[in-house]
Amino acid sequence: MLDEVVDNAESAEKTLRLKQAHAMLNLFEIDRGQAAVALEEIKEWAYAQEDEQLQLRVDQFLSNSPSDNTNSATVE
Repeated sequence: MLDEVVDNAESAEKTLRLKQAHAMLNLFEIDRGQAAVALEEIKEWAYAQEDEQLQLRVDQFLSNSPSDNTNSATVE
């Protein structure tokens, strides 16, 4: 029983992280006007932002996105 709860929690955490990653990729594309080609581009973009502001933007993007489609590059 406990193993199932732990597995479900880990699965939910992985799902959330995946959705957050998709949101960050979409926000990068919105900000830069093009998709990222390399991880280094995303790192530089993310590091140039305040942590709290980026987290807020990701959260807002997720709350405005349909739960089954996080690949859309439009927000608001």
